[in-house]
Amino acid sequence: MFGLRRLKELRLSGRQYGCLMLYMLAVALVVVVIHETAHILTAMVWGVRFVELQPGFMGINPSVTLPDWFTGTHRTIVYYSGGLTAGMVLLIFYLFYWMRKYWHNPTFFHWSLGLVTLMFAAVQFAFGYLEGHYHGAYIIGAMSFFSPVDLLAYGWAVSAIFFHWSLCPWRKMRIT
Repeated sequence: MFGLRRLKELRLSGRQYGCLMLYMLAVALVVVVIHETAHILTAMVWGVRFVELQPGFMGINPSVTLPDWFTGTHRTIVYYSGGLTAGMVLLIFYLFYWMRKYWHNPTFFHWSLGLVTLMFAAVQFAFGYLEGHYHGAYIIGAMSFFSPVDLLAYGWAVSAIFFHWSLCPWRKMRIT
């Protein structure tokens, strides 16, 4: 059993905390690039020319606006592609890098970096589903941090904690 005393021993050093913050920022930037690039490439696969796409911002969120003539199922596929692609890239990175890293060197630092990656993946999967299935609500939600769409995505991030905890259990962790 993982006791409260052991929980107090798990701390990040100042340097590790700084690395964790930089990692979170880097992952956030990479996720935005992957997400929007997936929209652009998927639209181009379905016949939209690059010059017809309009990059911009919806509130504070980067976006790509599709031409009006591009409608139907292909448009919906483009909406799904961003979050699902970014989520899949992060999930694969988590499974093949962070999970293995933790099992070879089970420290709280590696556990934390893996958790950040998996939480970003969960949020991207949520956004991919919501953007494709409920596009109107997703766009309205892009204007704030606490829309129902965001709250659902944050719920997926919380569920990622339990998933990560089951794949990388604390009982294996070494105190450093």
